[in-house]
Amino acid sequence: MYNAATVMFRQFVALLLFYNCTCLAQVQSRTDTLPSGELMLVQEVVVNVPPEKIWNAFTREEIWKKWVSPVVEINLKINGSIRSHYNPEAKPGDPGTIVIRILNYIPYKQITMQAELSENFPAFIREEEKNLYSVVTFEKEGNGVTRIIQYGLGYKNEHRWHELLSFFIQANEMSLNQLKQVAEKMWPMR
Repeated sequence: MYNAATVMFRQFVALLLFYNCTCLAQVQSRTDTLPSGELMLVQEVVVNVPPEKIWNAFTREEIWKKWVSPVVEINLKINGSIRSHYNPEAKPGDPGTIVIRILNYIPYKQITMQAELSENFPAFIREEEKNLYSVVTFEKEGNGVTRIIQYGLGYKNEHRWHELLSFFIQANEMSLNQLKQVAEKMWPMR
């Protein structure tokens, strides 16, 4: 069962999706089944910006703030972290801070992350936290174009996980489309 904060967050995401629906078709999302039976969420978007600049959108605080959250602290290193907050009055570490561990990265090519799940997530998901990963790759398509592929790994192929997966599909599509919009405005192709 989802608590009130989770329900409010889902309603907020639904409202944002409603207002941003014109760009939703840009991200391609699918789920694949791994040999283990677990599900993998694969989401792709092509951005008319070179990989080096897209990398900066993930790793530089001033750019992150334009497409993800107004408060962020990025410690880019192996076993580093991204600590962010959606409340512009908050500071990293305040209640509600989202903590994402940077497990490893290859500059301009890939970053592997793992979120620390808060009490807003159902217990069955928090129990599997150590098995949930996000791998983001940045593929150079030529002519200053980047294909971003985000892999969500560790989802169980069980009914109770499917609703969560649907939520992440929508939320990630919104974020990736926001990234595309911000990046292409900041670095227009010439």
